[in-house]
Amino acid sequence: MTGAATSNHRRQDNSFALVVLQSPCGKSLVLFLLLSALGSRGEAPAGSEPLPPAVVAHLEYREVDFAPLAWEVGVDRATGFDKEPVYSGASVFRGRLRLGSDTNAFVPFAWDVSQRRLYVDLNRNRDLTDDVAGVFTAAGGDLQLFRGIHLEFPSKQGSYQVMVDAHVFEQGGQGGAVRVFLYVRSLWDGTVELNGKKWYVAVIDRPDGRLGPALAANEISDRMVLRPWAQRDNPFLWWHATLAHIHDLSHVKLVTFPYRYAGNAEVFDAFNLPAKLFFDGQAYRLDCRVERPGPRAGLALSFQRFQTALGKLHLGGDFMHRIVLDGGGSPDGLAAVLEAPAAEVQVPVGVYARQLVLLQRAGGANFAVGLGTNRLAVTETNEARLEAGGPLQNKVEIASASGGSVSLQYRLANAAGLGFHLVNHDEKAPPQLAIRQAGAEVGRGQFDFG
Repeated sequence: MTGAATSNHRRQDNSFALVVLQSPCGKSLVLFLLLSALGSRGEAPAGSEPLPPAVVAHLEYREVDFAPLAWEVGVDRATGFDKEPVYSGASVFRGRLRLGSDTNAFVPFAWDVSQRRLYVDLNRNRDLTDDVAGVFTAAGGDLQLFRGIHLEFPSKQGSYQVMVDAHVFEQGGQGGAVRVFLYVRSLWDGTVELNGKKWYVAVIDRPDGRLGPALAANEISDRMVLRPWAQRDNPFLWWHATLAHIHDLSHVKLVTFPYRYAGNAEVFDAFNLPAKLFFDGQAYRLDCRVERPGPRAGLALSFQRFQTALGKLHLGGDFMHRIVLDGGGSPDGLAAVLEAPAAEVQVPVGVYARQLVLLQRAGGANFAVGLGTNRLAVTETNEARLEAGGPLQNKVEIASASGGSVSLQYRLANAAGLGFHLVNHDEKAPPQLAIRQAGAEVGRGQFDFG
């Protein structure tokens, strides 16, 4: 990877000259050229070498029995609909799901709480009686989880769908605010050949009626999975959660909001779908478009090569399996994906707000997943550093102390303080704590995972 990146770097030329005309328009010319240079964000201008045509991966729609993405959607209360079914009583909540910023992405619904039934206005015509596929009944138990909801969205090329499960509940009991979590249970996946190598690629859509990168750093984004073809059947879940955990929401508590914003809450090797991708020593512009519109529409994901300025990055530590440098927060953002990186690599010049790290010992079956949120700046002139690798240490830190009591917090971290979670762990054997005084044990406890 390093050799290929160095070769790219040598043939980049980002220099430019300013010529000031002795006329009133001279200053305007200077300003225009400066803005053009700054707007390039480190990309080299089109050179003498013609770029090859884009590589297009034709991805097939597939529904899965786990949730590779979870998202809490906004809920507005509604007064009523033009037509409604016969409810079991007065305990009915009428509302709409705000799936996106566009009102066309709002989905009206009614929740009959006591009957454990959800009516979804799939065709959005304010009639809850004509959507045969929009009536759902929760399974037994206290959890009101409604399975297999197919949401349809428009695109420039035609309509496409995403399948979700919806967990609907009242915060604080009856009469409280209604909250809805959606669990995406579909994706598009297939194969792509880049640099003569075959890769498995998947796109997981956040069902908001928009295919593409996030528009803000704190948004949950569409996700992307890119792994060697030989690893295409590896498990998706980064946290080894059973279906029972998924259905009772406990897996949502396993990660902090920074993890969820980074887009890696459920899939251990997924990353935010970027507008630009640096992978295997080459930079690509990505573009998603729907093909074969309809209930099981496919997705075309194109990879267009381009040249960009590179800088050096030194990676400290051991056991680095993969590092993703995420420059998110912009529809023009770039992600650099480094497979089994060396101690020194070259990556595109820029600022990376988040760093997803996967560690694995040689021959080991488990992974440790970490997330750095310090801004990493890579330039052409200075070597940047990221202490990403192991070994990892078990640490107990004092979270707070008041009123004679002390709160302790367990962390798994590397020497630089970067925190990690283990992908696979034994729920019956959480981290233990023993407190001793003068050799005698005076206290004992255990920590929850996550």
